[in-house]
Amino acid sequence: MTNKEVIQKYMDKLGLTEAEAKQLWQDEQEDNLPELTMEQKQVEKQMRQADRKKEAVPRKRERKPDNDKRFLISALEWVLTTDIEQDGDNVNADDVVVTNPEREIEFTYNGNRYRLTLAKPRKNSNEA
Repeated sequence: MTNKEVIQKYMDKLGLTEAEAKQLWQDEQEDNLPELTMEQKQVEKQMRQADRKKEAVPRKRERKPDNDKRFLISALEWVLTTDIEQDGDNVNADDVVVTNPEREIEFTYNGNRYRLTLAKPRKNSNEA
């Protein structure tokens, strides 16, 4: 829309004279906002923020137990603690600790510390 069309629209819709419509169009084209002081900027920022009520007591969200993950961690623990024969020697991991029954297990094998973390990625929206 050209400036003449906009001015004509102002005149028709707002009932302005041609001079008033031209002045209105010119004011819109220019940035007539005054520079704000630091205090005014802080007030403006506060006014733009939505009211948010903070919870007095944080929610305790209880997670549903994931039995599949629990089974896999316990199976890994069993494998690591079971004696397996390799080249005539019984081999197993030492200091097997289940840190999180659905996620993590730590152990020592041949003097080195290891940590297994089980992750279950979420399904992508394009997978179904």
